[in-house]
Amino acid sequence: MISTVIDRDHQAALHRSRLESLASQARLLEAATLGEVIAYTSAGLHKTCDGFSGIRDWIMESFAFNASSAGQMASIARLAPKYKHLAEAALSGRASLDAVAYAMRRLEREGLAVYSRVPYPSPVESPYDSAVSCRTPEELIREYCVHAARGELAEHFDRICAELFDQQSLLDELSQQTLAWMEVTERPDGMWDLDGRLTGDTGRLLSNALKTAVPPPRQDEADADGLLPSASSRNAEALHQIAAAYGTDPEAPKRHGHTATLNLTCDLETLRDSKTGRLPILDGRPVSVAKARLLACEAGIIPAVFDFTTGEAIELGREKRLPNTALRHKLELEQPTGCAWSGCRAPISWAEAHHIRHWADGGATTAENLILLCRFHHGRIHTNKWDIEKTGPGKAVIRHANGITDAEWEADLLRDLPNGHDSSEWSPTFKRELTDHANWYAQKNMRAAIANAKERFRVKASEPAQSVEDPGDPPF
Repeated sequence: MISTVIDRDHQAALHRSRLESLASQARLLEAATLGEVIAYTSAGLHKTCDGFSGIRDWIMESFAFNASSAGQMASIARLAPKYKHLAEAALSGRASLDAVAYAMRRLEREGLAVYSRVPYPSPVESPYDSAVSCRTPEELIREYCVHAARGELAEHFDRICAELFDQQSLLDELSQQTLAWMEVTERPDGMWDLDGRLTGDTGRLLSNALKTAVPPPRQDEADADGLLPSASSRNAEALHQIAAAYGTDPEAPKRHGHTATLNLTCDLETLRDSKTGRLPILDGRPVSVAKARLLACEAGIIPAVFDFTTGEAIELGREKRLPNTALRHKLELEQPTGCAWSGCRAPISWAEAHHIRHWADGGATTAENLILLCRFHHGRIHTNKWDIEKTGPGKAVIRHANGITDAEWEADLLRDLPNGHDSSEWSPTFKRELTDHANWYAQKNMRAAIANAKERFRVKASEPAQSVEDPGDPPF
């Protein structure tokens, strides 16, 4: 029995010795083959002489290597100029092609090519040989490729990557902050251009804030033509809401005693639309009385209203002009769907409290004199082309000067723009841009109508269809 065990141990040792010798020879043969592949492909001979653009396909087709071996040699040959220490380990036969190819691919996939060659503050001792010092992460990875088992290599590599990512993330953040910029520029037409480049963290914060202020359009919000509300337009309004909320936050940073709000100065008679010849002042610039009345109705505004004759400031503070928390909550409970305008999908958080009778004209800040409207439709009411009458809690009748109701207006399929902004209400300043936008919207409507018709009548795919040019993105 003992003799049998000794014979088996001897047999195993003999086979193991032969396998180790053959494995060493195979590794040297692989290394020699790799050396020839690198020499051949670095000169571009696989392209000019053999007509192959890819190294892997050239190896497989020309020399009948299997896909795995050809892929490993191709990866090392392509990346050898970047990772000289790893390439040297493969070319010397000390590390297997499998281990080196894995390490190079991981470094590339993780985006750590540069950081793997950045020297350590002080050399790191090899975990396998105290006489070997590793000056860079690549050299340490090379030691793992040479000595570690294939299963251990991934674990060691994960740890090294985590350490490199700590350095990389810090350098990335510093670099992003250096490259970040933003400009907010007023245009000649009174609108503002927003341009810039944000850091990853700032961009994510802004994106999340916009999604919180207004979620992306849902399928059930599509109109009769199957078109969803414009996400870009909703983002613009969401940014306004975020800035306005920030400006009214008592905890927001202050400058000269105020947060990021607009300052309106006007005498009471002018604000009441009396023909005084004077204009309100908004942040140092004259504005129309109509705009002042709109802004003073409900917005992120600090009003300074005074008696022009006596020069006495009139105490019409924010608490008297704006609904308090309890009153606002009551209005929202009575009007849970948000804006009172028929078909408006603006969220309740965007709604502004409109005084049916303007507060400057003596209108009370009470539930009976307030109705919630989104900023767009609130402004529309102030154009004096529309009349609004509150008929009950959260309910109102809105009519155009020509007698048509807001519901009838929204049902008109020939409206110029998706928010019902009719050309009769367009500003001459923006008529050209609004015309372009309306044309784009009409083309989009036509495409949607054709698509719906095909679905309705089940037009066969093989049947010739009328070609309709994609209008592309909105022209702004």
